[in-house]
Amino acid sequence: MSKLSKTSLPKESIINNFIKRNDYEDCYSFTVPNNNKSIREIYISLFSSAPKWVEGMMKLRNKIVRLFGLKNEMNRNENTNFGVGDKIGIFKIYAIQEDEIIAGEDDKHLDFRVSIHRIIEKETTVCISTLVQYNNWFGKLYFFVVKPFHKIVVKSLIRKAAKKI
Repeated sequence: MSKLSKTSLPKESIINNFIKRNDYEDCYSFTVPNNNKSIREIYISLFSSAPKWVEGMMKLRNKIVRLFGLKNEMNRNENTNFGVGDKIGIFKIYAIQEDEIIAGEDDKHLDFRVSIHRIIEKETTVCISTLVQYNNWFGKLYFFVVKPFHKIVVKSLIRKAAKKI
């Protein structure tokens, strides 16, 4: 795997079509030698490979947000035969294209979208983009607290998944 890089959203990405307003954005990318992994396999590699400490943090997060009436259900699915509307982990699938999957969730405090985007050239570049829309003051407060962890978790997921891809 090449170095993990903070980058801008790929121009070809359709993620902006799936959120009304963009209050927060980040994008990380890495390259791997070209292989025959489909975008679905890349997606599953990213979201089924969480380190144990990330799984522990997610369990703690789910216990805490349950007290505030926020969504916290998870669906463990490592099957690549998923479709639009299915829930994989904590993410609902919004779009599946040959080189991009858009997932995310809408909740009363914020809406977010995640794009897994594959660009095949001499090597395969995988871009993981996150967009967040705050729906109220609690969404701003929630993401202020979560943002540092979000960045650490995303980088950790990428590093672990890149070994599988």
